[in-house]
Amino acid sequence: MKRFVFIICLFFFSLNVLAQNTDKSNFSLGLFIGEGTGLLTNFRISDKFEIEWNIAYNELFYKYGYTDKYPHYIGQKYNNIYSSSLLLIYKNKFLGINKLIYHFAIGSQIRLITDYIQGMPDSIPPNVIIIYDPTPRTEIDLGISSLIGLEYELNKNISVFFDLGAYIEIIDVFLWSNFQFRTGLIYRLNYKKKE
Repeated sequence: MKRFVFIICLFFFSLNVLAQNTDKSNFSLGLFIGEGTGLLTNFRISDKFEIEWNIAYNELFYKYGYTDKYPHYIGQKYNNIYSSSLLLIYKNKFLGINKLIYHFAIGSQIRLITDYIQGMPDSIPPNVIIIYDPTPRTEIDLGISSLIGLEYELNKNISVFFDLGAYIEIIDVFLWSNFQFRTGLIYRLNYKKKE
């Protein structure tokens, strides 16, 4: 555990050292709503690249059809979906406009699906008896998240943004792909000018 904490501290210290050469803040916090609704934090590692980490609740504004993937199963359900993403973001000015920035993001996303029940087939062969004893369990879903979007700087510390993208699962819980969208607000901390 001590080794893990040391590695995390070293990682964030390295990001801070890399960020010293930028003319903007190297750390920001934000809120977003959409397909996933939650909190994010960004670490600027150069003038054009950032690392984002976010956590979200994924069904506040967007209801999934996860169980529709298996239409021949009855009794299947789940309660909630939570996610966390780690994204690498490329940012640049949009058409040379100082306050308008476009960005691309790609990275990994892990989702927790709580109280998931697989269900049972709606048709069974003759002379087969199935004892159905549903057992809720928490499933882990790992995938790739990609986003493209625009950010508008209201002032040196506050920006608003809008993103569109997709999530593609890479392990077999549902083998699901879905549309992603979010809009939100970012507040930059430790603003510093390049010297």
